Amino acid sequence: QKFHPTTKPIELMRWCLQFFPDAKTILDPFLGSGTTAVAAKQLGRNYIGIEISPKYVAIANERLRQDILL
Repeated sequence: QKFHPTTKPIELMRWCLQFFPDAKTILDPFLGSGTTAVAAKQLGRNYIGIEISPKYVAIANERLRQDILL
């Protein structure tokens, strides 16, 4: 599902994060719609996201609130 013009697949972000198994907290300074945060949450990691657009902050927050993460 496309939430942002540069949305990446969650599977890609999960694959990337697995190269850093010791990283307990993931920082995404360009949060967008929150795909990296969703992947971090799925992997049981903490995350910090920074986003300038209130529209995309709202989308990311909604995605992260869901029981089934999209």
